[in-house]
Amino acid sequence: MEKVKEDKTFIYNVPRKRTLKYLLQYISLMVMEWCYKFIFTFLGKNMKPKKYTLSICAIFKNEAPFMKEWIEFHLLMGVDHFYLYNNNSEDNFREVLAPYVEQGVVTLIEWPDVPGQISAYRNWYDTYRHESNWCTFIDLDEFLFPTRQTNLKEWLSYHVKYPLYAVYWRMFGTSGRLEHDFHQLTIEQYTCCWDKYATATKLIYNTDYDIERFFSSMMHKFNVKYLGLSVPPVNPYGHFINKWEIHRSSSSVVDIQCNHYWSKAFREYEAKHRRGDAVTLRSVRDMDMFLWHEHYNRGTDFKIFRFLVELKIKLGVR
Repeated sequence: MEKVKEDKTFIYNVPRKRTLKYLLQYISLMVMEWCYKFIFTFLGKNMKPKKYTLSICAIFKNEAPFMKEWIEFHLLMGVDHFYLYNNNSEDNFREVLAPYVEQGVVTLIEWPDVPGQISAYRNWYDTYRHESNWCTFIDLDEFLFPTRQTNLKEWLSYHVKYPLYAVYWRMFGTSGRLEHDFHQLTIEQYTCCWDKYATATKLIYNTDYDIERFFSSMMHKFNVKYLGLSVPPVNPYGHFINKWEIHRSSSSVVDIQCNHYWSKAFREYEAKHRRGDAVTLRSVRDMDMFLWHEHYNRGTDFKIFRFLVELKIKLGVR
């Protein structure tokens, strides 16, 4: 039996065989989901106001050319604060971040650990967790936005029941570019993307709940502890995602997505491959990986363009 690589909604990060074992896992997940929904309907925590409503925690290395657009976009989306961990950058990131640090929008932390991503997240959790009601762990090539509401705070006003919300990646490729145009915005240059959502996710986390554990791929999916249970995230279709990587969809419209500008232009992809991975230091971004990703770019997505004029005005683009 061949593994299922995609369905009408998703391209699977981990392809699966639809076996009897899978069927039993599917049924078990449905039962567990009913229990989770009952618990958080009647026994969930009541959120109290904190210093910030929504924050971003991110680690970066040599990404100064992309910082201003990324920060201004997420400010436009209602993000209150950024905890940014510098992982041995050698570019002019301080110059770019200085106004935001001075305004109190960015907390800049020097983080020389190699590799440093998970230890940085742990530091944020131990040091800054209780400053913010919600936090998301995204990278500087990821742009998080609602597809129906006008900002993330408005979106959160409808999504307060569960501890973790999983947001699916919309994967973008090169759009045929060899070189990135540094005089044009990233979100404007790249519009060719996968025609289905990737099953890899990024999380919006309610800090009132304890993270169960820290591990190498936790930026994509972790659980929280509550009432003796290990609680997984819920996806935009209202279904929980557990350790079996079963992703379910419905006919409802996805009201949030994360645009992942995974490669940008081909030369940027090569440069990122040379920098290595922030978790393992190794990079799988070879030509085979590039082509596997690029050949899934069978669609286009312009939903983020509804914020483009506002962003250009904020950035002073002429």
